[in-house]
Amino acid sequence: MAENLNPVVLPSSLPSARLAPSAPERQVELPPTHTPPADWEGYKHPSFVAGYVAPAPPNLHKAFRWTRIATEDRRGQVGVLVLRSSEAKALRVRFSGGHWNPAVELRVFAPAENVAFVSQPTWDEDGNYWTTIIFGDAIGLEVFVPDDVAAVQLPEISAIAYHFAVPDAVPQGDFEPASGCPLLDVACYPDWRDGAARTVCIIYFIRDDISLFCSGNSLNRVPTDFAPIIMTAWHCISTQASANSVVAIWDYQNTVCNGTPPNPNTLPRTTGSLLLKTHSGSDWTILGAYEPLVTNIYSGWDGNYWTNGATGTAISHPNGSFKRIAFATKIDDATCIGAGYFMRSVISTTRRGSSGSGIFDDSGAARIRGTLSSGAACEETDATTKCCPPDNPGWSCYGRLDVAYPIVRWYLFEMANPTFVNRAVAGDPGNDGDSERGTSANPFNTVYEGTFCVPSNGTVRIVPGNYNERFRIWRPMRLERSGTSGVVRIGAP
Repeated sequence: MAENLNPVVLPSSLPSARLAPSAPERQVELPPTHTPPADWEGYKHPSFVAGYVAPAPPNLHKAFRWTRIATEDRRGQVGVLVLRSSEAKALRVRFSGGHWNPAVELRVFAPAENVAFVSQPTWDEDGNYWTTIIFGDAIGLEVFVPDDVAAVQLPEISAIAYHFAVPDAVPQGDFEPASGCPLLDVACYPDWRDGAARTVCIIYFIRDDISLFCSGNSLNRVPTDFAPIIMTAWHCISTQASANSVVAIWDYQNTVCNGTPPNPNTLPRTTGSLLLKTHSGSDWTILGAYEPLVTNIYSGWDGNYWTNGATGTAISHPNGSFKRIAFATKIDDATCIGAGYFMRSVISTTRRGSSGSGIFDDSGAARIRGTLSSGAACEETDATTKCCPPDNPGWSCYGRLDVAYPIVRWYLFEMANPTFVNRAVAGDPGNDGDSERGTSANPFNTVYEGTFCVPSNGTVRIVPGNYNERFRIWRPMRLERSGTSGVVRIGAP
């Protein structure tokens, strides 16, 4: 069921103040951000294309300006670096080269708003880490090294994500130009605004050196335990490399009907994720967030077949704008993807950037039945109503949860407890099968996968061996050896 309060809020996911806002900084001018020409290959991606990745200027990690601070709770050195790119709509930074002492603090801040996010890097298997996104033409980095930590060699800044497009805040009442259908502000529908809309996030990610965004939803589990599970579309995120780069921004919605959208630099976000399960045939992906989700409601879902004629409600970030709502009717099963539902809407629409968001049934419980895969808007509009005419409706194709369910259910329903892990099994190399279930017969082959499956306060039982993994756990659980002998080493090759 969807409406469950989340008792955990991770401070690093919330906007906060800088540690030393008066510390002197060094500013570096990056190359200007450009909009690629119309024939750029990157535009062929079905998600909303927002930017591109380029190598960083050399030795940026040596450009920090350092100063000493001494307060009641912190004594040490603070280094500050601000990177600017003219014409940039947003920027991200990639660190490469491995890890640093856990006592070293990194804050990523927005210079214009002086708002910071405490960053707790989770490094990928190649030693890379993408920071959160900062909107505007500048991104700030603030590093604190305590006195009791030996001299720190900062990882290299190896790449910059330059964004030439950001959320397009088309006002309520304006018409989406390709369709003539209005984009309806979810805040005009308070029951949705204060309920299921809170499960929706906008997801920024990087794929093949292209910066993109889609939509997603938090997902509940049975039994409920607030595990940080996010759903989106497979065509958005289908590899661990893309999952590592995820930034999910929450609460990008108006508080009042036709109000002013909030500044996304001031909104909570969740950075980084583990690819848990995918189902390409129904365009489904579920992710395990590296941090607790900063939302107070998790989406319910229904893994059964959805009958024709049923009505549904879609909430998403079309064109990356603030949250919009669309009302639709299921008209048929779809072959636009391997297994989907055709939904028809006559009073609203979805667009690129909506991909990955759920379609809720109107059962009264607002359960997700599918994930937005594709859509086509009206070619004509009714001049009187400026809306999709009934004889030429807008339609969308949603990937069927009932088809994806046999694969994704192992993280969602009656999860294995204890959850078993054995590094010696092949597992699901593409995370697209059901041979990893967390059971003794079908264990996961990494401990981190097991920690997302196990219910809170449950047990992850690990077959002895070396597990070359580094991760954080935010829910209560027990990690124990499977069997009566042998050693489990986590973080060892």
